[in-house]
Amino acid sequence: MMPRARRCLAAAFAMAMAVTVGGCAGGDSANSDPLTWRVGVMPCASDCGFLHMAQEKDFYAKHGVNVEFVTLQSASQIYPALAAGEVDAIEQSPGGLLIAAQGSGLRAHIIGSSMQGMPYAIYAREQYDSVADLEGRSMAISSPTGAPALVAASMLQESGVDWSSVEPLNAGGNADRYRAVVAGTADAASSPADYVPQAEADGVNVLALSPDVIPQYPRYMIIANDKSLDRKPEAATRYLAGLIEGLRYAYDHQDEAMRVAAEGMDTTPDDPLVTYMNDLIVERQLVDRDAGIDMEMLQYQEDVLEEADQLTADIDLEGLVDTSYQEAALRMLEE
Repeated sequence: MMPRARRCLAAAFAMAMAVTVGGCAGGDSANSDPLTWRVGVMPCASDCGFLHMAQEKDFYAKHGVNVEFVTLQSASQIYPALAAGEVDAIEQSPGGLLIAAQGSGLRAHIIGSSMQGMPYAIYAREQYDSVADLEGRSMAISSPTGAPALVAASMLQESGVDWSSVEPLNAGGNADRYRAVVAGTADAASSPADYVPQAEADGVNVLALSPDVIPQYPRYMIIANDKSLDRKPEAATRYLAGLIEGLRYAYDHQDEAMRVAAEGMDTTPDDPLVTYMNDLIVERQLVDRDAGIDMEMLQYQEDVLEEADQLTADIDLEGLVDTSYQEAALRMLEE
């Protein structure tokens, strides 16, 4: 059975999704142009070389679709935007969709992925040498319902540490959580792997990487509003064709991928913050070149929520997935 603190964490996540998604359901798409596709995304940093390559190379325009991106800051914003029809699709963890599938009002399907694997790390003050040392210590997170907390809970549990023994500290954004460890105001932090290259110089230990501990934990899948799919199926297909071409191009032209990431971070392509993340993505295959949907990752997400007693009904995972748009996009690229 899952530790009490983690059950409470997952419960809070479920309640937030039920309220925000349910309250926004039923809206119409903000743009009815059949070849305009609006996507809600999270801010990217050193992973921009993959996530932004399709825009950089004008692959969306090449495939005849006008893609508009709306940058949002959290799941508490991005799922309601999808449910309200403010965006046609979102690039987000699928956990909220599984919870919403219990009847919150959101009607959507997973149609592809951008970055399936989760590139996170557990950082700790220099006196802690392993994840096991974190029992009873403080952990910098963003909020009890955010990805940093959920990823940390999963990583610690897989490493044999009782999450209920950890003191979660709301420390803000990605950089703020890492800096909390540097400053000594938190014993550890859950944050993206962007800071691994500078950790040693800052006197911070990297205790674990999520691709090593929980490789099946999903990051970003493409979740589309059913109304948008019904009204603009061609836009969805063309969007995925551009996305896939961009992901493939980034793999095949890593110098350009690092340049795009560097521009997004206002640094140079040889900055270790850029090169490390690029190598991590490539070596661990965190991005599927075909924007595919990993059903094992979805099953893992469901198992976590079931263990937390947050799925009160059976979820038809296959029913939440529609591969027809990705398959059509692949045919478009072949032609």
